[in-house]
Amino acid sequence: MLDRSAALDRLVLTVVSLLTVWGIWSFGIWDPWELDAANMARVLSETGHDPSFHIPASTRLIAVALDIFGIREWSGRLPGVLAALLTCASTFLLLRNEYGRRAAVIGVAVLASTPLFLLNARLLMGAAVEVFAQTWVGLAALAVSSSLRGSGRALGRYILLALGFALSVDASGVLLGPLPPILAVAALGLISEDSDRRARFARWLVPGIAAALLLGIAHAVSLDDPAFSIWLGGGAVGGDPPTFDQALELIFHGFAPWSAALPVAAIWVLAPRPARSESAQKLAWMLLLWSAFEFVSWTVVASRYGTPPYLALVPLAGLVAIWISEVSQEPVARWPAAVVVALLLGLLIRDYALYPNSPLNVLAVDGLDVPDVYNPIGQWALVLGVNAALICLSLLSHERIARPDGRRVVRWIRAKWNAGGAQRAWLLIASLVLAACFVFGLLCFILDLRISSLALRVGRALLFMPFVLTGLVLGLPWLRFAYGRLGNRRVYPALGGGLLVGGFIALAFQPALGQHFSPKPVYDAYAELSEGNPEALASYKLPSTAARYYTNAPVEEIGSQTDLFNFLGEGGQRWAVIKAGSLPGLNRAYRRTTGEHLYVADARSARLLLVAARAIDGRANQNVLAAAILDADPEPQREVGANYDDRIELVGYDLELPGDDSVGAGQRFEITWYWRVIGETPAGYRVFVHIDGFGQRLNGDHVPVGGRYPIKLWDEGDLIADTQELTVPANYRVGDYAIYVGWFSGSTRLELKSGANDGANRLNAGTLRVR
Repeated sequence: MLDRSAALDRLVLTVVSLLTVWGIWSFGIWDPWELDAANMARVLSETGHDPSFHIPASTRLIAVALDIFGIREWSGRLPGVLAALLTCASTFLLLRNEYGRRAAVIGVAVLASTPLFLLNARLLMGAAVEVFAQTWVGLAALAVSSSLRGSGRALGRYILLALGFALSVDASGVLLGPLPPILAVAALGLISEDSDRRARFARWLVPGIAAALLLGIAHAVSLDDPAFSIWLGGGAVGGDPPTFDQALELIFHGFAPWSAALPVAAIWVLAPRPARSESAQKLAWMLLLWSAFEFVSWTVVASRYGTPPYLALVPLAGLVAIWISEVSQEPVARWPAAVVVALLLGLLIRDYALYPNSPLNVLAVDGLDVPDVYNPIGQWALVLGVNAALICLSLLSHERIARPDGRRVVRWIRAKWNAGGAQRAWLLIASLVLAACFVFGLLCFILDLRISSLALRVGRALLFMPFVLTGLVLGLPWLRFAYGRLGNRRVYPALGGGLLVGGFIALAFQPALGQHFSPKPVYDAYAELSEGNPEALASYKLPSTAARYYTNAPVEEIGSQTDLFNFLGEGGQRWAVIKAGSLPGLNRAYRRTTGEHLYVADARSARLLLVAARAIDGRANQNVLAAAILDADPEPQREVGANYDDRIELVGYDLELPGDDSVGAGQRFEITWYWRVIGETPAGYRVFVHIDGFGQRLNGDHVPVGGRYPIKLWDEGDLIADTQELTVPANYRVGDYAIYVGWFSGSTRLELKSGANDGANRLNAGTLRVR
């Protein structure tokens, strides 16, 4: 009968396989990144290999898949997915022999729940083949170094090493591909004792290979040739060398959430453990050395030869797996490790919020940025927070934790009280602080206190502090006790938390980006709205390849505004796909011709828009400029009528405040400025907003309309609604602050010809009340 741990192991491996494979057919080709890889593979398939140009192994495998299965999203991604699954299998084999099945399962789960693994595996331009090739070299080199001379399997291991070496060199070049694992095995062999003369040849073979590779790389570096070098995996391209922390940042963000455990895991495996065999300790050191040499190789390549992918995922996963597996076997609460992991995961959440491109930086491609309209900060915080809680619980719990006794807390408090002196004083102070928090919080809820809104919000939160502390003091021991009942199986919820992160990456984050990076959603909208009828479709300043792939409609390529407007005006419902960046100019020209805004039927993508000749009943115009360029005079909350250099008039503005007539420190609010163009627009100018008072300034300088409608396109008579969101700093005191607004370019400001001028061409537009 299958025991419970074995069933959990199989469940984890099944989930890993599904995360790697599931949905690769459901989101479209990322254009141009995946499309470039597919086109290179297609050209290779049609014309053959040009010996003067290096085509990496991954591209040739994509070409084979496209030949066999046809031009489909999943067929192009299939080689990367298969390579990723083979990498998981290699990780399992690497760890199982020395650390057992459970450590192997942990390693696979850790590996397959990170952006570095999943994004590289599930995209055409990913480096899954390169990762697998390097992993193959590492396993084969380790097997060769442990071979006995005359062993029947030795020849097979040499052949495996040669094949893996050839694949890795072809895919990545020597420096980034096979060199790090070979150096790690060589270094380990040199520092190990030679206990068997029969193994001498195998022991010195790998160091000999490493020395030869280093000599070849040194020669290639000295040439500094811009032509492709198989030793370096590229040619010298120049640029500013990265700082050493760039690779650390890539690992920290790309190996999330487990990168938070890497420092603790590295320290843990460095020191020998009584329960760890000699061969297991050597494997742990080899993984550590492999990671270190990959760090050096990546930094060297990035310094001169372009931004490379990071390939040493297996050693990182192995280090974390060894640590988790061994720690979960010991009935010890690891408070320092839990604190470190929690702090680093908190730092990850902060970085993902401040730098949304952090997960995408694992892909060695340029121009791949998370669109502004997609903001998954809350989702990242949720999945990473759940993972942090589960990892910390697994570190703080074990099966020997005694059943909590609520009376023990009472006895402890009584003992401290009876001790008298300073201990009694501290108890009194703590009690008074908690009572004060409760009373102040209660007053903030039931009375209209004339204090700042920030103090009110803090006070209302303090009301719950005594209950939260009581819950922690009484609830955390019970939570640790219940979690500890899982015994050494308490590692599985933590793995589940990691796989939750992986599930978000594979099933939510990546498909959501596909809505913006792929043309597929636009053509899906066309098929839905045209109800399957082959209505006329134009591709404006875009190749028609994607349109012909995703639709059966006749597609016309158009290259000028006049031709596009003529096409839309020929009668009947007609459609056009345009770049989002083309909308401002097209909309301006269309309004000049028709007096109306272009009708955008679908704007889900941040890069492509579907335009229709006629409005669709029941479907609003998704043209963002329709809300920014007004057709009628606005009725602002605060009328102004200020004239800037006879070019622009500030009609007035609206304030959207969280309070009735005020905003609190730390709160957000919106200002909508209404501008009327009364003359030639000042190209290159921006709006400055200064909210001044009490020696402080809230700066709201911005490009009007968020840059979606450049000022150079504004026409005389246009009425522009320009909305911006600001946050009052938490240190702002209560009071009225003056709002100053104007236009500037560098150190030059537009002359304020009418309105409340402060003498510096700043209009005093009113006050903002902070409570």
